[in-house]
Amino acid sequence: MSGKLIRLFLVDGKPEGMKTVEISNMTILGTIFPRTALDMFSKRDAASRPGVYMLLGPDVNEANQSILYIGEGDPVLPRLKSHAGKKDFWTYAIVFTSKDDYLTKTQIKYLEAEIYTLAKTAHRAKLDNTQEPTHPNISEVDRAEVNHFMVAIKLILSALGIDILEPRTSNETIGITDREIYELTVKNAKAQMAIIDNKYVVLKGSTAVAKERKSAPPSIIKLRQDLIDAEIMVPNDEGTFIFQKDANFNSPSYAAAAIVGGSANGQIMWKFNGKSLKELEREKNKEEEPIED
Repeated sequence: MSGKLIRLFLVDGKPEGMKTVEISNMTILGTIFPRTALDMFSKRDAASRPGVYMLLGPDVNEANQSILYIGEGDPVLPRLKSHAGKKDFWTYAIVFTSKDDYLTKTQIKYLEAEIYTLAKTAHRAKLDNTQEPTHPNISEVDRAEVNHFMVAIKLILSALGIDILEPRTSNETIGITDREIYELTVKNAKAQMAIIDNKYVVLKGSTAVAKERKSAPPSIIKLRQDLIDAEIMVPNDEGTFIFQKDANFNSPSYAAAAIVGGSANGQIMWKFNGKSLKELEREKNKEEEPIED
């Protein structure tokens, strides 16, 4: 796989302030800024261009839950100013435009619908859109161009650690061998996990306990509920939940927590041939003994 050069620029020199993101040899321009910097954004070229945007903020009524609104504008600034007056939840905006002004109204509407579909499927945030954007009819050439733009959007968001479009399910487990599968057993539940592209994937057919522990933090309760809402984890006849699909997790501990129903150290709980992930990593990364003269 060839590398990608992503350029991140801190506009005001502050990591929590406005940022721009570009990918080498691509026309996409991402601008991420706090709500308080909307006036600063309004003075930038990107504000007067057509594009798609995402408004993101915490849900004050539900711990560990984010709210997301997806929209488009031609140009984007008037829509963002309107949302500043009507929507109170958002604290950050993520705007994607083209550096060459090439995006058309139809193309940005297609991008809006595509982003909405991915976010709805991902179950990472609560969507604030009252109407679901629909994909307009576009030519084959336009679709190919927009899909190329969409790949760039997903790449930038992933590189910045923003997982709102990351699917909870995986379709990349073809070719998994027994040597690559870790196991976790707790009570009457048994799960298997593989590490694929730096994601920790709990495999289809794995089971999880039916009830969370009393000590389970809200984040773990929400994680399991998201898996249930997405119909990834469903109850079975044996008093457990079963995974109907392969499911992605950002860490082995979150993968383990979904199985055990509470906080868990995945580095210790996931095992292969009786050895934990932690033990296997130590063996793999063990430094050679220094050679004495």
